[in-house]
Amino acid sequence: MKSFFGLLLALLILVAVIGSGAAIWYLSDTAEFSRKDAPAKP
Repeated sequence: MKSFFGLLLALLILVAVIGSGAAIWYLSDTAEFSRKDAPAKP
């Protein structure tokens, strides 16, 4: 039973890491400061 909880904990950590990475990528891709239609001012 201990190994089951260890496996479950490892799976939850993996899902959390992937989910947070995907959320950061999604937010940075759709955020105001990363718009690609506005040219950068020199």
